[in-house]
Amino acid sequence: MTAHLTNQEIYERIYGAISQRKLAPGTKLSEERLAQTFHASRTRVREVLMRLSQELVIELHHNRGAFVASPTPRDLRDVFNVRRALERAIAAQLSATYAGQAIAVMRSHLEREARARTSGDRAALARLTGEFHLRLAEITDNRLFTDSVRRLVALTSLAIAQYDARASSACPEHEHGDIVAAIESGDVRRAERLMLDHLDHVEQGIQLPAAEPEEIDFAAIFQVEPADKPRKRAVAARARKATGS
Repeated sequence: MTAHLTNQEIYERIYGAISQRKLAPGTKLSEERLAQTFHASRTRVREVLMRLSQELVIELHHNRGAFVASPTPRDLRDVFNVRRALERAIAAQLSATYAGQAIAVMRSHLEREARARTSGDRAALARLTGEFHLRLAEITDNRLFTDSVRRLVALTSLAIAQYDARASSACPEHEHGDIVAAIESGDVRRAERLMLDHLDHVEQGIQLPAAEPEEIDFAAIFQVEPADKPRKRAVAARARKATGS
């Protein structure tokens, strides 16, 4: 560990650990322990945590401290709705810009994904599949695209960690390559459609919690009659007697 890290470097290390799922949702981020780890003051660590909270990957709770965010199912839907809008636009812009040209940085990235997949390095593959989307945003040379996708990818990683996504099926190995090929061919409509389909597959691969359970029937579980059941039986008996049945 470097003895004198800048706030930006501390930010990047914490952010990277979260986006790479090394810090699970709900993990408490102690200012004191982080300050000791980074050889920095608690004031500097607090500034970094405040910045991360503004990006929604950290939650600050009064008198409790900082915690890695735990996205709700609603948060997840919101994230993917925004991702679809942004990344469709990215795919369209890049298709118009790179029509007929190979994108070396993306081809290199696809090769790294393939090596990680072949070697069975799940941690590297999880990191690289998230970075794929960030690399596409970066080559638009639009900082707003890049910053937004970076934040959304981190939130997606948190959701994957929280809900135990089917990582092997969330990103079929051909989909990233198909998107790059469509962009390189200049086929805007195909690139947009492939990106939207891919994001749908990623979202569908995340296991949301089951629906809220119905009210538990303790009487059935413990095999006792509800308090009003004897009364109902008495009423039914009187009714039968009155009708002579």
